[in-house]
Amino acid sequence: MALRLTIGRQVSVAALLALWVVVIPHAVLFSAAATKAPIPPRTLVSLPKGQINQILAFLKSTEPDVFHKAEILRQSDPKQFNKLIAEAAPNFARLERLRQRDPKLLHLTLLDLADTHESFRLAGELRQPGLPPSAAELLRARLKQVVTAQFDLRQKIRLHELNELVKKINELKAQLKRRQTQQLQIIKKRVAQLIGKPPSVNW
Repeated sequence: MALRLTIGRQVSVAALLALWVVVIPHAVLFSAAATKAPIPPRTLVSLPKGQINQILAFLKSTEPDVFHKAEILRQSDPKQFNKLIAEAAPNFARLERLRQRDPKLLHLTLLDLADTHESFRLAGELRQPGLPPSAAELLRARLKQVVTAQFDLRQKIRLHELNELVKKINELKAQLKRRQTQQLQIIKKRVAQLIGKPPSVNW
């Protein structure tokens, strides 16, 4: 069972990454720097049909239950469908920014999303009334396996983030040292910039 679970996770993430290559380049991006005022939720009118379909494809791969709900709401309650899409869009955009910044962390995050969904699904099955003890025991064992795998995964995520922070700190230390050794040249160049032409803020 452990092997089957591992293979399933690999296939699922491979499918998600493949989806990202096709879907994400046209994703709806939300920029915090665009305005200081709170950005109201996107409405169905403001999202082109193609972008809505991209978000639905994202939900289908990461949260099948939510995707199924969205498909029903699309026909029965457009207002609630619009709300669901608006709530999913920022997460969709967040993962695209993550893909651009740190593909390895994106891969780990997609695995984490898959584990989260699977743990919720198994827990939901365990809460069903009248579940035979043998079935409950099997589900509980599978749930423990998923949660254990997710714990290990989240440790990897934290270690990766820590390593990236250490790398950034080391880069800043090296930059600080270079600037200190080149202090006179930097100051001389900056004075020349201020006198000769409109200055740059980056010096």
